Amino acid sequence: MAKIFKLPAVGDTMVEGEIVGWLVAVGDVVDLDQPICDIETDKSVVQMTTPYRGTVLQLGAEVGGVVEVGAPLIIVGEPGEAIPEIEASPAPSAGSSPAPVAATATSSPSSWPATAGTTAAVGSKPAPVISPMLRRFAEEEGVVLAGVQGTGPGGRITRADIASAAAGVSLTPNVAASPSGSILALPKVRKYAREAGFDLAEAVGTGPRGSITLADLPALAPVRGRRVRMSAMRRSIAKNLTASAQQIPQFTSMVDFEATALLTRRAALRESLDMPVPVDTLLMSCLVEVLADHPLMNAQLLEEEIEYFDDLDIGVAVDTPDGLMVPVVRGADSLEIGDLASEIVRLASAARDRKITPEELTGGTCTVNNVGALGILAGTPILPLGTSTIVAFGASRPTPRIRDGELVEVPIATISATFDHRLIDGGDSARFLKDLAAKLESVEGSG
Repeated sequence: MAKIFKLPAVGDTMVEGEIVGWLVAVGDVVDLDQPICDIETDKSVVQMTTPYRGTVLQLGAEVGGVVEVGAPLIIVGEPGEAIPEIEASPAPSAGSSPAPVAATATSSPSSWPATAGTTAAVGSKPAPVISPMLRRFAEEEGVVLAGVQGTGPGGRITRADIASAAAGVSLTPNVAASPSGSILALPKVRKYAREAGFDLAEAVGTGPRGSITLADLPALAPVRGRRVRMSAMRRSIAKNLTASAQQIPQFTSMVDFEATALLTRRAALRESLDMPVPVDTLLMSCLVEVLADHPLMNAQLLEEEIEYFDDLDIGVAVDTPDGLMVPVVRGADSLEIGDLASEIVRLASAARDRKITPEELTGGTCTVNNVGALGILAGTPILPLGTSTIVAFGASRPTPRIRDGELVEVPIATISATFDHRLIDGGDSARFLKDLAAKLESVEGSG
């Protein structure tokens, strides 16, 4: 009997995966736990293995296609065996799977078998009258217009119809229209749309009874350049940073420190250990010592309680070709300086090669971001969710200082730390940064 392997969640935040490449094809014989494909999640690229053995009867998506968690990834059975009907699976975000529609999305290959209730697109149906902008939008979403039922006035296809077809849901006719067939929108919305040259029939109404709001209008703006769908990781970054900025009142404080001792100590370690020693190593080594005296900076707010983390699991920001990743150094305070350097190098390399595991990207209690490696002097980093502090270190720059009555140049760097203002006040941040700067200036004696 054919077996359907549905995409499992390989991380707490995973809701879908994009097929990077297939390692098998239809007709191939696979064994138990054999690798079948590489999938890009919101955090990393993982290799999926099949829990079944047999002949590959069907693949869940083409390369570049997106498969939702709980949706079929591969069907395995006997050669020539009939492919079973696919039962709807609950969607992680909504609690139920989208209803089948006539439109075909690019994330599902055309060879995928129709399920109960699916209506095939009518190929002989005349192409609907539709604006070039909406036709282009349908192409971008992979929607076959011949299978879309218009819900606008007179059965006209609207942007909402295309968007819902791409999402796999059906709209009730005239969701954004009154019983008389007119579009529901306030006068100020109509005025704005008229001045901008927008057709309200093409808008997706998100207001009461599907009415069109001012917030719905920007989506009607004509395409002014090339549009590319964000990667799963980029979408995750955007989602998490937006949530952080919206949910956490944040503030950033800065302080300068002299980096002479830091740079001298790093050079000495590279020579004595005969291995790469990222400057992040010394930054993290000093940070964990200071965090021990400032527990609020290694904590999080949970409703009306403060959770002080027992461990010092420090995230280290890594710039990769695919975007910012933050692998976590577990128990950073318990590692010798050489082991700490090796672990940072290993995690950074795995992140850039997209071989990092989901577990290595979660659970950070505080974060180090060495923006100085990119030539940045200072910044205002955004807090990772579930933490209270992120510390960014800027590039050192030659700065004139008076030493023993003489004017000399010394390397000065800036620490920019962002805090959760619900837990941490200005005085707390000042004391923390003062202690951290002092530790960095006397780093020769640490580690």
